[in-house]
Parts: sequence; C-alpha cells; structure tokens
Amino acid sequence: MIHPVPPSFMRKRKKDDLDMPSSWRNLKKSSVRKSTGGIATRRRLGQVGRIFLVLGACALVFFTVEYASTNSVAHGPLAQNDFTGPSMPVDRIIFKSDGVLSQKWFLSWLGPLRNLSLAEVDLKKLQEQLLEEKQITEASVKRKFPSTLEISIQEREPLLVLRLRDKKDSYKDWLISADGSFYEGAGYSSPVLQSLPSLKVASSLILKSSDNGSYENLKDMPIVSPLLELARSEYPEIYRDWTVVSYTRPNEKDPGACITVKSKRVGSIRFHPSDYASQLRRLRYLLDEPKFLQASHIRSIDLSHGRSVFANI
Repeated sequence: MIHPVPPSFMRKRKKDDLDMPSSWRNLKKSSVRKSTGGIATRRRLGQVGRIFLVLGACALVFFTVEYASTNSVAHGPLAQNDFTGPSMPVDRIIFKSDGVLSQKWFLSWLGPLRNLSLAEVDLKKLQEQLLEEKQITEASVKRKFPSTLEISIQEREPLLVLRLRDKKDSYKDWLISADGSFYEGAGYSSPVLQSLPSLKVASSLILKSSDNGSYENLKDMPIVSPLLELARSEYPEIYRDWTVVSYTRPNEKDPGACITVKSKRVGSIRFHPSDYASQLRRLRYLLDEPKFLQASHIRSIDLSHGRSVFANI
C-alpha cells in the first residue's frame, strides 16, 4: 500500500532552515574554530608582552651599567658621559688596603680637595695616579653619594733590599718584590725592613727605566722569589738567618745555574733553581744534626746536586 506523503514534508524549505547546521558535527566545528581564534589572539598578545618585557630589561641593564661606569673606576676605562646628578663637597674618604699603606698616607698623598664636589672628582685620573706608585698593583676608586669617596688598593710585598748608588754618589735602598719590581716603599716598620735579606747581583742585570729614575724589573726574580717565599712561610727559623741572596743564570736547564744565600750561621748555601721544597727539607735536616748544631759557623752547604749534599764546617 502506498501511503501519501503529508503536506508538511512536501513544503519548500525556508531560508532559516537552510542556514541551520545540518548535524551536530557542524555545530562542533564552528565552536572549535571560534575557541581556537581566541587562543591564538591571547598567544599573540603574550608574545608582544614578552617582547616589551625583554626590551625593558635591556634598557634597565644599559642604564645601570652606564651609571655604574660613571661613578666608579676599577679596572677599565671610565665612561665619557657623567650622569652623577647633584652632589656635595667631599667630606668623607674611605681608604682600604691589603698592605701597610694607611688612610693617613693617602690623605697626605692626595693633598687638599679645596671644596671639590664629589661629582667633580676625576675618578679615572685619580686611579691612574695611584697606579703610578710602584708599591700599588691594583686600585679601585668609587663615588658614594652624596659626599663620600671610596678608595681600595692592593700592594706589592717586599722580599729583598737592593742598595744602589745614585747620581749624587750616595746610596739608596730599593725594595724588590716577587715580580722583580723596584720601589722605594712607604709605611713599613723598621723591624720589617731590617728583616729583609739584601740582594746582590751583577750590575749588568740592573737596567735603568725611562720613567721617574727607577729601574726595569729584574727578569729572573720570578724564578728566585718562590725560594724566598717558601723559606719565609715554611721555614721561618732558617729564613730569619738569611742576610744576602745572589744568583747566577737561574735557569733550571742551565747546569751552572745557582742561587746562593749567606746566613748568620752558614757562609754560603747553594740552591739549584728547581724543587725548592726538597732542598729546604734537606737543609733543615742537616742543620739539626748534632755536629752542625755544635758548630759555631759553617763554611758552606751545597744543595744544588740533587740528593747529594756537600757541606764544609
């Protein structure tokens, strides 16, 4: 039997009916597209925000470095621009040193500031002038607003004293540091200076410097100085007796190389410029032997031949 189709199913579809989604799948796709567009927008906004954040951080770092370089000088060139702002006359100076130089020395060296404001102090020039002092190896100069100048230095330490004749036919004592530098020295007590051994070297090794009437560094001192530093720190009872140090071609590959020390007990102690620790151990053992303890004076001890030791009482 054929059933007639109801008229409602036969009517023409309206425009509204055509616009409606045909299934639940279409509804889901439309919803997903709308949601995905919102996420993409938020992502783009987040990326833009991060870019501005990075740019802001870079700007902050730049201005911080620029300000710091303007208000302190430690180991680099001073910035040309000075964004220091208002300041007062310098009324406080903080001076720090790892050596013997004191704030009293610095104030005498610096001289009067004559109401100079903190911003007017030339940090780079002050640092350069400090480093011209051979006793000083490192110098840091900083401003602390509104009115404080802070100075921090590191100093050389003397190992030997070298007496040289000057132009006026008189003698002048120079302090010699571990790197072979000559300097006059300030702030050392008399007991410290008197405890330093004298250096005796050939005049051909002493070269005049072109600046300030000083001398070129002794190029062999970095080889000799470890012996002195080790003896002073590990064998002070032996080092205290050392009065004169001399050396000849202190190169460990040279068979004739030697460092000679004269002490109050021993006329000559000969070292080879290598393995100072072993040679000092043998020297202490020898000096503690009863025969050497009883001797009022020992002519010579030669430690420069490896394990063999030659002594003459």
